[in-house]
Amino acid sequence: MSQDSHSPAPSRPGGRLVLADDGAILEAPDFFKQALYLEHRDAPSIYHLFDATQAPFLSVTRIFRHPYGATETHVKVEGLFGTRRSFRYWQVDAYMPGSVAFYVVDETAITQTHDWDYRRLRREILKDVQNSLSAHFKNRLATVQLLAETLRDAPQLVEQSAPRMLAAVDELKSALNRVLTGIPDVQAHTDYKDQPVRLADLEAVISTWGSREVEVRCEVREVDMGTLIAASSIERVVLPVVENAIDASRPGKKVEITIEELDEGFAHIVVQDYGEGMNERVRKRAEDPFFTTRPGHLGMGLAHAREALRDAGGQWRFETEPRKGTRVTLLLPVTTTSQLFRSY
Repeated sequence: MSQDSHSPAPSRPGGRLVLADDGAILEAPDFFKQALYLEHRDAPSIYHLFDATQAPFLSVTRIFRHPYGATETHVKVEGLFGTRRSFRYWQVDAYMPGSVAFYVVDETAITQTHDWDYRRLRREILKDVQNSLSAHFKNRLATVQLLAETLRDAPQLVEQSAPRMLAAVDELKSALNRVLTGIPDVQAHTDYKDQPVRLADLEAVISTWGSREVEVRCEVREVDMGTLIAASSIERVVLPVVENAIDASRPGKKVEITIEELDEGFAHIVVQDYGEGMNERVRKRAEDPFFTTRPGHLGMGLAHAREALRDAGGQWRFETEPRKGTRVTLLLPVTTTSQLFRSY
């Protein structure tokens, strides 16, 4: 997936990490302190931060030696509730006697963007599989309908046409079985360790979801930096809603998304498109399985999203007007970790 030209480039905060000869941390950038909660834990040295029994902790993911000799180390921070951050660092000249210095860069926004690009690519591949199953199913259904019309118009051909009708029905049952059993299989591939993501990080992630024709703009407003939301809620609920909004939008239009945190422990997410909107008939059936207004699509996106929304304990509301667009308001549960962090 290529990042839309209008999307903000993910930021890469950086700073100096200075260690004493015994590994004691003399200086560290704010993002490093915040990710590892240094001000509220007992970590006499950098080595204690690699203790997997004390979250958040560091673990090495890659060591890369550049052709000019510099060694670059990539680490990840495994946080409470499964949250992850990604850093890389390399040694620089120390300005304090008896110390060693490194330059640390926060790669979290970059790695999250790559991760969501992969998730979107995977969804597109799975949707192609579903659409192929849908086409196969519709072809078999058309055969049965044609034979049924033949028997209706020429009942004298029943003995000649009956075997063909039975064979066509068997093929239809087989095709339907492939669709019904194939969709759960497709969904099973989305089962992964549900890693929470920070609500504050979603602006950089979602703003890359636009297409060449439709821009996606996301704004996160006044959320706690420690507020987390399940990645499955974003992938299985928010992403399908945004994809629908993009598909409904005319070229040159934009999809606007706002995210706020409510005191009741929910994220308030609004997805607004300026497409054709939906009439009453389409709105009533929009969440039905196999209903779609787009040729070649299976019509399972919002049906699956509704199930995921119910599993997550969330709610949604659709407001739509023909030729003016559609607004979807989502309420999804979040977890605030700031109280827990303060008592760590």
